[in-house]
This record gives sequence, structure tokens and C-alpha cells, in this order.
Amino acid sequence: MSLIVAATLSGMWVARRSAGKAGMLLVIASGLLLTTAAVDILPDAWHDASAVGLSGWVVIGVSALGYGVMTVFTRNGCGCDADLAPQVVGAHAPGRHRKMKEAAGAISVGMGAATALTVHRVVEGSAVVLDFSLPVILALVIGSVSDGLALATLLQESHQRLAPWAVMACASPALGVLITSLSPLPAPALPLALSLVAGVILRIAWVGLRLAAKKRAKGQLPRWQIVTAATAIALTAAFMIAH
Repeated sequence: MSLIVAATLSGMWVARRSAGKAGMLLVIASGLLLTTAAVDILPDAWHDASAVGLSGWVVIGVSALGYGVMTVFTRNGCGCDADLAPQVVGAHAPGRHRKMKEAAGAISVGMGAATALTVHRVVEGSAVVLDFSLPVILALVIGSVSDGLALATLLQESHQRLAPWAVMACASPALGVLITSLSPLPAPALPLALSLVAGVILRIAWVGLRLAAKKRAKGQLPRWQIVTAATAIALTAAFMIAH
């Protein structure tokens, strides 16, 4: 557990230290979330659903549900400026309600990412109990770095406090270990939870990429940062696929 906690905190530290490269971090964080959902979470959900006799369509349907619900909360967050969330607007200022809705959309992106990643890390903690091996531990450590980076980046982008979610992110794998050790979840619950989390993460990744594209249009995301982000995402995806 200490390795996983250290890896999570290191990812957060990188995000905090590189705050001046917000556009690149958004691309990396969103790409890592997309990769995690498509390469790691959804295949696991499909495999676990098949093992307990659930149709693959259930996985697709629950993922779509998670995506749809998150879309409702982030529908105004796709194009918002980063400084909308903390902005205080006059009670009768023109466009006040639109700006408030955009700020709420930005906040929902950060909160949604934090919640989904926390749930996902609880499931990852249970993997330590079910399959304690060096490859699993290594995969969890690498995944924890990307989780910490994505979490800190999206919370920073929506101007929310990192500390409470950092504590939850670090504690959630241990909670997964505790739950699995004391009373494992019913078999169908795991693939359903994974499917829901995957849908939420896919939506958050899409919103993050839209925000990065807006920064690119404003000239805040140089080409070299895009290349650097794409390389980091490709290397992580290759590791996940190999694992």
C-alpha cells in the first residue's frame, strides 16, 4: 500500500509543479483517463460480467448510463474558461446565469473525476487481495501515478481543493483491501461498478480534451507539448496492453 500511496502523491506533485503547462497536463490527464477506461476498466468489466453470467450488453448499457449522467452535470463544462469557477459575478450582471452554469460544469468535471477515480481505486485495492503478485503491484503503481496526475490536474483546472481528495485517493485502495478481506462484494456488483465508473471517466476525458482544445485555439498549448503528451499517453497505453 505504501508504494501505491507514494506513486499517487508523486503524480499529484508533478501536476502541481507543472501548473504553468496546464494545457499539456490536461491532454495527458484526459488521455490517461481515456486509456484507463478503454484499455483497463472496460475489458475487466466485460471479463467479470462474462464470468458471472451477465451479458456484455449490460456492460455497454451501464457504461452509457454513467456517461449520460455525467453529461448532465458537465454539459456546461466543455467550453468554459479555467477562471470561471472562482469568479464572483454581480447579482444582475449580464450573462450571470450562463457563467454560473459554466462554472458549475467545470466544478462537476473535477468532482466527477475525483469520485470516479476514488471508486476505481477501491476496486484496484481489492485486486491486491485477489491476485497479489509483482505484475499486479507494478500495474497498480504505474496506474496510481496517472491517477494522481489526472486528479490533481482536473481539480486544479476547476479551482477546487486537492487535499481532501488526495486523502481519499490514498486511502481508497486500503479500503478496497479491507472490504475484500472482510466481506467480498456480490459477484455481479464488481462488473456493474466498473462499467459505471468507465462511463463516467470517458465523459470526463472527453470534457478534458475539449478544454485542452480551447487552450490550443488560444495559443496556450504549443505543438511540442502536444507531442510530449501524446508520447506519455502512448507509453502508458502500451504498458497497460502488455500487462
